[in-house]
Amino acid sequence: MIMKRLALLSGAIAAFGGCSKLPSNEANTTVATSKSAVSMPAPAATRERGILQSVAANSLALKTYDDKSVTVPIAADTKFAWVVASSLASLKSGDFVGTATTGPDNALRAAELVIFPESMRGTGEGHYGWDVPGVVAATGGGGSASSGMTNGTVQQSGMTNGTVQPQSGMTNGTVTGGVGKPGETTLTIGYKGGTAKVLVPAGTPIVRFEPTERSVLSKGQKLFVVQSSDAPGAKFVAIGKNGLTPPM
Repeated sequence: MIMKRLALLSGAIAAFGGCSKLPSNEANTTVATSKSAVSMPAPAATRERGILQSVAANSLALKTYDDKSVTVPIAADTKFAWVVASSLASLKSGDFVGTATTGPDNALRAAELVIFPESMRGTGEGHYGWDVPGVVAATGGGGSASSGMTNGTVQQSGMTNGTVQPQSGMTNGTVTGGVGKPGETTLTIGYKGGTAKVLVPAGTPIVRFEPTERSVLSKGQKLFVVQSSDAPGAKFVAIGKNGLTPPM
């Protein structure tokens, strides 16, 4: 039952990739035909982050981290997941991960790291735009930061040091290798069409998803919500467990 629910979540979380801020080479999905390739725009996605104020039959009322009131529609097919604390100690070779990052593409640093369950491998694979990660927004920072997302396979890991830069992005991938020394972990993440090196500083929030149901919603919880222009209700609602702030 749990595996079935995780598989259903993967489709919802694929909506992470729809974003109006995609780089020009990532904004369209290419569909091959017998004579040519036709570019099709991906459905636009909206992401909301904030504190749950109330639950109605078909909607959620949120207070965002920048103190705005937002009503989020929900539907019968909206997927829900707990966001639970994890650690790099649980990361192993072959894992598929996602990481919101700061800095330019040649010096990416993780603001957070999500370890995906195996059933969600390949979700949102690629490199594309992102907005201010929850770990930044919840502290009132990063309002003007640029952003991106990279989903792929971590090919190598090691240890290094560095400084967070005022830009943000997202990298998802699968872990291979495991070498290092005390300090900060470097992950090399491969995805279709490229790779990215991401430095994971000490203290970076590390989380994972656990499937759950709408019935767990309660006032005061911290949420991360993904909506898509091609659906009447939210695609995905991530709920911080035990007061945790969804960092993505």
